[in-house]
Amino acid sequence: MKSTSHIWTNKELNGDINYNQNIDEISRANKWDSLLTSPQWILFNPAEEVVQFYNNYLDSPSRQVRNRINLTGKKVHDIGFGGGRHIYFFSEMGFDVTGSDLSETAITITQAELAKRSLTARLELCAMTRLPFKDGEFDITISRSTINHATLQDIKKTIFEIARTTKLGGLFFVTFISERSSEWKKGKEVVEDLSYIPNSGPEEGLIHTFLSATDVVALLEPFFRIEEMYLSEHPPLILNLSDANSKDTYFGSQHVVIGVRK
Repeated sequence: MKSTSHIWTNKELNGDINYNQNIDEISRANKWDSLLTSPQWILFNPAEEVVQFYNNYLDSPSRQVRNRINLTGKKVHDIGFGGGRHIYFFSEMGFDVTGSDLSETAITITQAELAKRSLTARLELCAMTRLPFKDGEFDITISRSTINHATLQDIKKTIFEIARTTKLGGLFFVTFISERSSEWKKGKEVVEDLSYIPNSGPEEGLIHTFLSATDVVALLEPFFRIEEMYLSEHPPLILNLSDANSKDTYFGSQHVVIGVRK
């Protein structure tokens, strides 16, 4: 069984993390280029939990929340933006938006939609474990349904990079797949009780790492003070894809976390 008592070593907390540095290998394993060629994977409405985050922390935060955060600007970084729906949302709300993704298709379709809407955003092609941004560049970092598609070591490196590029007092919105998901323990087991690769379905071949609430806290708290954490659970969001899981058997469960950079 996995242990959460030593997720981080002292060396890792200082950036000495053993992770997959072979970007070519990561790119070859990346399926999002092919998935995003289907319009069924292109969602335009922002996720409900992202809208809730915007309302509660950016648009109309309480006095207590304002006192606990330090947003000196409006620079947002969306990691793994995919079809671009949160790029459009934050751009339309007047933020200075940067998006990063490993998929060239994601960049192409998002640039086209930005032009159609007369919006602007900076889009970078890069791996989430190697962000080409300055220390403390962003006031807000968001990552929805992205960093869980990696091994635990790569997730740790990504969190370190997010912490590096997020300003002190800035906000981090992130989701992780929960062990309550119906996909847990299905497919090829990579790490016992932790990481699996589906043998079928739209995300066949993509690694999925499932975390308990204790895991999530242990991963984040060295760098972020957790403001809020809850479960978002739902049936399939896309049902009419070939090989998609049936709504009768699929159950999605994600930890949604809002943290403040320490």
